[in-house]
Amino acid sequence: MRKWVLWLGCSSLIAIAAWGLPAKANAEKLLQKPLYQADVQIDPVKKEVTGSVAITFWPEDPQRAYLHLYPDVFTEQHEGMLWEELLGKEPVLGTYDNNRLAVDGKMVVGQKERHILQVPLQANEQSGAAASPRTIQLDFAMKLPHNDGRMSYDDHAIWLGNWLPILAVHEQAGWRLDAYEPVGDPFYSEIADYEVNVTYPAGYQLASTAADAGAEVAASPATSGGKKTVRLRVENVRDFALVLMDSTYQKAETKAGNTLVRTWWRQGDDELLAKRIHEAGAKSLAYFQEQLGAYPYAEYDVVRTGGAINGMEYPALVFLDGRHFAAGAETGIVTVAHETAHQWFYGLLGNDQLREAWLDEGFTEYVTLAFLSREYPLTGAERVRRRLENGIFVQWYVKEELRPWQALSAFPANQSYSDLVYSRTSSMLWLLRGAWGEERLHDVLREYVQTYRYQNVSGEQWEAFLSRAAGEDARAFLDYWMKLDMSRQEQAAAWLERQRDKQRK
Repeated sequence: MRKWVLWLGCSSLIAIAAWGLPAKANAEKLLQKPLYQADVQIDPVKKEVTGSVAITFWPEDPQRAYLHLYPDVFTEQHEGMLWEELLGKEPVLGTYDNNRLAVDGKMVVGQKERHILQVPLQANEQSGAAASPRTIQLDFAMKLPHNDGRMSYDDHAIWLGNWLPILAVHEQAGWRLDAYEPVGDPFYSEIADYEVNVTYPAGYQLASTAADAGAEVAASPATSGGKKTVRLRVENVRDFALVLMDSTYQKAETKAGNTLVRTWWRQGDDELLAKRIHEAGAKSLAYFQEQLGAYPYAEYDVVRTGGAINGMEYPALVFLDGRHFAAGAETGIVTVAHETAHQWFYGLLGNDQLREAWLDEGFTEYVTLAFLSREYPLTGAERVRRRLENGIFVQWYVKEELRPWQALSAFPANQSYSDLVYSRTSSMLWLLRGAWGEERLHDVLREYVQTYRYQNVSGEQWEAFLSRAAGEDARAFLDYWMKLDMSRQEQAAAWLERQRDKQRK
């Protein structure tokens, strides 16, 4: 690494007025957020999920809408090392059928390419206006795939991540219809409300994005042939995930502020370790509320699944695979803290995870390091050391023309994704913490989250926000760290040193 030097050039003298403050969340757009209303039946014996979903939304494109049908990805074979790392060596395919499609109650014919369904929006006879709400109705039936990923099953549970049809994002440049990638989290969605009725056999337990502990029971086993139906309701979330668990599961509960934290594990798991994971989940939720702002959901579930996904975040619900709960495991505390931090970076503050994954993964990893350094200092110090080592020394990636600020499809391996998206970004923020101090950096992050709460933020918006907070243009700093533009190294070093000097005054 080259020595930090002080340098000030004309390129850094850009008017602060050009950066400005981003607009607050558009109130009208939040009022017009989509509503997903689903009725689903889960058969844990046959490993089948059937149901229907009605999606009411305000179309930005009057001609068509697109739905991601992510389960369809796992109805066909995928080759290559990255797919094997995601799904395991011998994945079993599932099936997925969408056999009825309607718009505002009238049957239409959709066109499917890969996992994406194009839905034609014929003229609305009531008003003919593109700004009026439309409702897509879709019936679906799936046989679950068996693999190591986000949507699968084992003998004791069914875990459903990215399983409900979800609207594609429409940007100013058009629809985002990205292919599913085996690296990272290939998802991009808007805030919405969900009303989901779930029917399942008696004797099973359920955790979901909604507040399940207080969910209304619409039908009891005594009156419904041994089945139970619960009505789940939640507002302002980017997706809706759930886990159906058998009677071998047990849970611990703790309040963190106004949120009930529940951690679920199985008989045969290391109970002491499970309780430590639960404690870390509750502590981290409280810490992130203190540092980043209030958590708006009544319940937060940490669920032990099968598979080998490591950890996976969803709104108000995260998956931790069973390896974290095995005797002798040492990874559970770190993983639950990281997935909990995603409740802010991904959950409350969204971003394009396919093209700018560093905005959620890198920021999430930084605040995870901050939490671990306070509550688990030995663990935190070692993780900071490894992130800095992997994030600062990136000459090989420069040679290969890889960088944090690139699409998932450009990463050739999970190692490069980890080093650049996680380590490089968190290292940048850790060094900024060294210049500003923890308190100032966290004040800026809290304001950033609050400013863009319930929105999707871009890298350019973070650049403008950081420039305003710093009082000078941060482009060179970000070009060096996020784009690996080595011609900007001295400018980035000088920018950081000026920030340090100003903080000392």
